[in-house]
Amino acid sequence: MFVGRTSVLELIGELTEPRGENDPPGPRPVLFLTGCGGSGRTAILEEALRTWRERTASVLVQPLLPDGDRTSLRPLLTSIMLGLGVGVPGYRVTFPRSLVAQLAITADFAGLPPGDQLIRLRERLNEYKRRPALDGFLTDLARDSFALVHVQVPGLSDLVPRLAAEVTRSTLNRLYRGRLLTRFSWGDAVDWFRHLDQDFARNSETTLIELGARAKSADPLVRRSVDDVLVAAFLADLRRSHARIRGRPPQMLLLLDDGDVPEAATFVRSLLQMRQAIAASRPTPENRLPDPLMVVTTSSGPAAVGAVPWAGTAPVAGPKVRVDVTDLTAAEVLQLSRSHDWTTSERTASVAFRLTRGHAAATGFVLRRLGENPRLLDDPNALLDGTGPDGDVPVARHLLRLIAGDLDAHRRPDEAAVEALITLAAARTWQEAAALVSLLPPPFDLGSPLYTSPTLWPAAGDGERRLHPLARYLGLRALAARPDAQTGWEGVFRLLRGKTHPDDHAGRWHHERMLGGRAKVANELAGLLPERSSAEWLALFDAVVGSPDPRVTDPAELRGLGRPPTPAGHTDALLGIVPALERDPCVTRVGDITALRQLAAHRFRMLAGTEGVADPQPFLDRADRYAADGGWY
Repeated sequence: MFVGRTSVLELIGELTEPRGENDPPGPRPVLFLTGCGGSGRTAILEEALRTWRERTASVLVQPLLPDGDRTSLRPLLTSIMLGLGVGVPGYRVTFPRSLVAQLAITADFAGLPPGDQLIRLRERLNEYKRRPALDGFLTDLARDSFALVHVQVPGLSDLVPRLAAEVTRSTLNRLYRGRLLTRFSWGDAVDWFRHLDQDFARNSETTLIELGARAKSADPLVRRSVDDVLVAAFLADLRRSHARIRGRPPQMLLLLDDGDVPEAATFVRSLLQMRQAIAASRPTPENRLPDPLMVVTTSSGPAAVGAVPWAGTAPVAGPKVRVDVTDLTAAEVLQLSRSHDWTTSERTASVAFRLTRGHAAATGFVLRRLGENPRLLDDPNALLDGTGPDGDVPVARHLLRLIAGDLDAHRRPDEAAVEALITLAAARTWQEAAALVSLLPPPFDLGSPLYTSPTLWPAAGDGERRLHPLARYLGLRALAARPDAQTGWEGVFRLLRGKTHPDDHAGRWHHERMLGGRAKVANELAGLLPERSSAEWLALFDAVVGSPDPRVTDPAELRGLGRPPTPAGHTDALLGIVPALERDPCVTRVGDITALRQLAAHRFRMLAGTEGVADPQPFLDRADRYAADGGWY
């Protein structure tokens, strides 16, 4: 069941619909879906494929994890080409220019004099006009590419042994126009390499021979030039295929997952660059044809840096548009919960949303576990400490791996990255996290994606960048269990406290509270009651209690039982009650939450009557909110 993100799907649909007369000229922008690990970006791509698979040429491709630092664009581009080549009834997509380029790249011209190179090229192109030869070439090309790229093609199963043969058969039928022909002509496909849609005046055969030689170069700049030619040929094939369709056909839809993987990032970079180069050159009849390719890709942040933001339903413009895949809302989690079990859906959804804050992957996992064992509704700690799907780590560690691993270019779960994330979880803000870099294991530093990622550290309403709430809570739990004196709870918070500016009372008292100095902080805060306005005091208090302390689990300690009925005593109690009620997602028992609400309301009313408080109303308003329905954050 797919729930939420309807606005993103609507935007994809808007960009994939046939162009109207008043639409702006030029290609549609590349759409980047950004979010932290497990945010549900892939699910959006899969839903978009289900929506469009019967209506236009569509493909979802996902680079698989390479064994080494592979940077060749060819396997990915070949998979995209063959996937779109399946097309839909009435929408025939062919790639003669791309195939000519592939034939040149796979030819061996080494050691031959120029005249013999030319003969070999012509013989090769002539040989592969025959259907049996081209069938074998395409099958090998597809098999090699699909071994490195996961492909979902409309009408075909996911990666299965027959996929290469099915895609090859579909591609051949389109090249030969469905007839029982044994040969066909490359037509003007070879001649295209004379101008490359950029008003060049080259010798097309010389360009193809040079392309074959450069593709074998180890120089990344030379290989990049090969990538650009391949992408330009790919775009030219799409434009010509699109122009053959009568009426107003929709865009061709490429859904590219894992956009931060080097191959995917290389493809998008080259695509944007070639679109710009083609637009800047004097137009040829072919490049005046509309560019029909709509590209939607995903990123945890790096690939989308510099993308044009999209605000609501405002018109999109520019080569790139970034859309943040936000967490699920409480209502969306409730709808997902109903799909599991209608009888306990509201209670289950409440616990799941409190624990995950709408993080998509964590929400789905937690709902399944709660459905399997409803007793966990009153004990989320047991859920987080239970065995995760990996089988060798607890659930909490699994979720941290999911979030941290997404920042690696090859999506490898890195235990060092998880440990670095745990350390950074102590920081209240992205800026404060810089103070902890000295404690991180190599190679993590201020330039690491773990620190720079805008999706892991999204901007809050006040403009501050803060760690994703699920990552922060799970990190704090793990930090509390870390035994090392320097990088454990005490060492990390002592470092933060020592680096806090003397005038930053909120920061200093926050870290003091996390180090067990709750009574000391309460005394200092209570002393400010007559000196600060009520609104200022409450804002300072809220900053001090901005983090849960997972080490404090004793109910009597949480509730502040035994504190004296003094301003300092009331403040001390609230320093335990409010973080547990508002920030600790493992406090889920209905009775516990109700008791904490009542205690919070009572203590705020007592502070309202403190001598020297000029305006008691803000305290009374806060008390009423807790008495009515609890949380107000």
